[in-house]
Amino acid sequence: MSMCSMIREMWLSTFIFIALVLYLEILFFRLARHRKIVEPEVVGESDSEVEGDAWRMEREDSSEEEEEEIDDEEIERRRGMMRQRAQERKNEEMEVMEVEDEGRSGEESESESEYEEYTDSEDEMEPRLKPVFIRKKDRVTVQEREAEALKQKELEQEAKRMAEERRKYTLKIVEEETKKELEENKRSLAALDALNTDDENDEEEYEAWKVRELKRIKRDREDREALEKEKAEIERMRNLTEEERRAELRANGKVITNKAVKGKYKFLQKYYHRGAFFMDEDEEVYKRDFSAPTLEDHFNKTILPKVMQVKNFGRSGRTKYTHLVDQDTTSFDSAWGQESAQNTKFFKQKAAGVRDVFERPSAKKRKTT
Repeated sequence: MSMCSMIREMWLSTFIFIALVLYLEILFFRLARHRKIVEPEVVGESDSEVEGDAWRMEREDSSEEEEEEIDDEEIERRRGMMRQRAQERKNEEMEVMEVEDEGRSGEESESESEYEEYTDSEDEMEPRLKPVFIRKKDRVTVQEREAEALKQKELEQEAKRMAEERRKYTLKIVEEETKKELEENKRSLAALDALNTDDENDEEEYEAWKVRELKRIKRDREDREALEKEKAEIERMRNLTEEERRAELRANGKVITNKAVKGKYKFLQKYYHRGAFFMDEDEEVYKRDFSAPTLEDHFNKTILPKVMQVKNFGRSGRTKYTHLVDQDTTSFDSAWGQESAQNTKFFKQKAAGVRDVFERPSAKKRKTT
């Protein structure tokens, strides 16, 4: 059960209870007015009371005698008066009841209006807007309403005009596209007509095809012969001894295409590798000097301070090393660097990696090592 329904039921029960209490109060007041009960009291008798009782008894006796003497007309008259008083009393009661009904109906209408108000407020679940005072000059008047209607009408006319312009533009585009398609079809038909080779000489085409086919066969045969020749040369070089192979290489030196010229690099000059692909092709672009300086390498960096004689100075990726000669720790003044008979004998017989021996060591030597 939601909070709104709980509040609604609470208010409804409160109004019903109040109406019931009012109705009971009015009912008790009515009964008390028409029936006043006097409780009995015990009082002392006096001479005046005794005299009053005697007078009352005498009066009753006289009244009885008078009643006997009253004729029938007087009885009818008294009965009519009693009926009239009863009717007046009944009218008064009806008036009181009408007043009570009006009060009850007013309370019920108030409760119903409040109930409807609460139900309406519950039905209005949308957020309420804050009331804002609008100045007189800012309020919408009849003239402004007419101006707004006129403006709305102008906007509708403008929208219709724009829609008509868009429709015309669309029709124009469709017409242009149709013309383009027709022209494209015409060009396609013209190209198909140009491809008609019925009138050409088939004999000439056949002769040209034979020439191309013979060239292809010749090229394939030359490639096959070159491959077989290369395989035979490799096999022949494998069968030669070491001395014969050296003599062969000295006699027939290897021809190097696009041999790079060993240039001289400047201090801290950047090195560019030219690569190894397509170097067998004899072209001018592969014969250029790749050791030539570029950009900032043209400047002489030896005149810079020592701290600036590094690569990428002032950058995060800089290095403290300049070149290999600067980092060389070879001591040419040591005993190992002197040219003597003992050093020469050691290098030829004992030193590893410097002897001119390319034979496989014996099994005994392999075991000892």
